Amino acid sequence: MTGAVQDRENRILRCARLSVAASLAVGISGIILLVGGLVFLAAGHQQDSAAARPLDHALHRGDPGDARSGLWLFVQSGEDWDAPSGAPAGFPLRDSMRAVAIDGGPLEETVSVNGTVYRVRTDRFGTEVRQAVLDEHRQRQDRRRWVAVLTGGGLATLLVAVTASVRVARRAIDPVAKLLDLRRRFVADASHELRAPLTRLHTRGQLMLRSADDLPEPIAAELRRMVAGTRELGEVLDDVLRGARLRSHVPERERVDLAHVAAELLAAEAGRLAERGLVAVLRMEAGQYPVLGVRPALRRVLSALVDNAIGHTPARGRITIRIAAVDDGRTVELSVGDTGVGFDPARHPGLFDRFVRGADGQRRGYGIGLALTREVVESHGGTITAAGRPGRGARFTVRLPAAPPSRPRPAEQRSAAGAAAGDR
Repeated sequence: MTGAVQDRENRILRCARLSVAASLAVGISGIILLVGGLVFLAAGHQQDSAAARPLDHALHRGDPGDARSGLWLFVQSGEDWDAPSGAPAGFPLRDSMRAVAIDGGPLEETVSVNGTVYRVRTDRFGTEVRQAVLDEHRQRQDRRRWVAVLTGGGLATLLVAVTASVRVARRAIDPVAKLLDLRRRFVADASHELRAPLTRLHTRGQLMLRSADDLPEPIAAELRRMVAGTRELGEVLDDVLRGARLRSHVPERERVDLAHVAAELLAAEAGRLAERGLVAVLRMEAGQYPVLGVRPALRRVLSALVDNAIGHTPARGRITIRIAAVDDGRTVELSVGDTGVGFDPARHPGLFDRFVRGADGQRRGYGIGLALTREVVESHGGTITAAGRPGRGARFTVRLPAAPPSRPRPAEQRSAAGAAAGDR
């Protein structure tokens, strides 16, 4: 099982590294794309402004300047046309000039002819209609170079970002891997160090129990309880250590009769109850109250609640365990009430949180019993609540889904069928 647990932990760590690295890479890539897009838009806007200025100057001055600049100016005055030498084919745009001559408004167009793109601006100045034509071949070449440079730089930066993200993810997850390794060692060491003395104690108890016929009955009864207690402690130890292994192994659930568990627990706690001068009673209707769960874990729930009641109930107090079927038999409700010091709900909103301890009572624990109880109950699909008042005792109520009716075994079905045939 240890190898399977380690494999699962390694898979979780790999997934965590990939997740962190992917998140960082996606974030950096998004920033790179955003910055690149803003740079491209800003450069394009600046280029558009730079291209608009020579068009305006040519129209207002009536002079296109150097012919090598890729700028031409056409002028219409009445029926006369003035076209510069070397003008590209397809210009001027006579229809545009006529339209401007009629309505007087400026007109700007983009025209694709001769394998290139021209920006054309037409405007009227007095009796003249002027049309400036600018070849945008150079501007578009510049834009393509910008795109290539930005793409190449973005890919290079992305490669660096991915490499850095992988390193950062490894450095971020490595401490977790070390902690998991330390926990594996602790689980293995604790399993060995605790299991060995517990096994020896249980074995000695069994050896003593073999000669129990020569002992007085009260001592023999206590000895049997001690052997049963060490066996239960071993089951609890297995359950706790199993739960410390990342929940990789989920124990098979079985039908557990809470009434039987409660009766066993009260018998095991009889000596401590008598020593504390407490009375404990079990109240329920006749019948069984089965739930699907892990028996040691459910026993630990009831044991923690009873232990909490014993620790907070003074001498001559009373502890009551009630078990009932509710919700038309769909739920089994178990409650542990006491006549102890109680608690103020306003002062203990986190009663089931770890390391929260009551201010009263005779025992001083570490404040994890109720927290573990809640975890076990919730893992079984149930709920746990608490109610109490200062000086009026407390009551903890556990509600668990009832086990479905057990189906008869094939042998039982055949016996039932044979009995029915015999009746006929």
